[in-house]
Amino acid sequence: MTCIIVEDDPLAQEVLQGLVERTGFLHVQSVFTQAQEAVVWLTTHPTDLLFLDMELPDLHGLDLLRALPHPPQVIIVSSQEKYAVDAFDFDVAAYLLKPVTDYARFLKAVLKVQAKLRPGAASPADHLFIKNDSLLTHVALDEILWVEAFGDYVKINTPGKTHTVYGTLKAVEDKLPTDRFVRVHRSYVVNLKKIANITAANLQIDKKIIPIGTSYREALMKHIQQL
Repeated sequence: MTCIIVEDDPLAQEVLQGLVERTGFLHVQSVFTQAQEAVVWLTTHPTDLLFLDMELPDLHGLDLLRALPHPPQVIIVSSQEKYAVDAFDFDVAAYLLKPVTDYARFLKAVLKVQAKLRPGAASPADHLFIKNDSLLTHVALDEILWVEAFGDYVKINTPGKTHTVYGTLKAVEDKLPTDRFVRVHRSYVVNLKKIANITAANLQIDKKIIPIGTSYREALMKHIQQL
């Protein structure tokens, strides 16, 4: 999903760009400090989403919206609450107050836009929020390679990073769609799409060799297509 940022404050720009980069399906096409530049750009460049500050140096955010005959989806990012009522007259998707420090709230707003643009694409089954201390991290289910029991904890393995959470493998397994993830051992749940090969006793995902429990093999083989 594409987006642009219209924001004159360098720090606010940096924060928004960081949040966008953290959201894998979102791509910044351009960043503007002047509202009029954004209006001109939007006349010839389509985008899915506009992150818009209200108090800009050359044109108020509401005036920018009035100037666009066919605006994209809009998320307002402002330090002032007083414009909210007028902003929602333009059917904006969300109104976020600066400083935007709550990623979960930011993501909820973006997913709302995604659902409007592509109905069904923002299904809850497409992602999990993994809690590490006080931080909730968004992880797309397609990124998960395998899940592994580790004593009183569970390791959720993704490319380049392992998330460790307190709990049981069964609790994590219950949150994963059964058509995409399957238990193959008392200590492992795997993403079926990530399996590279299967032998009588093991399977391989990336460079990891994962054992297949005898009681789980039949269920695994029912989930895969064979020639």
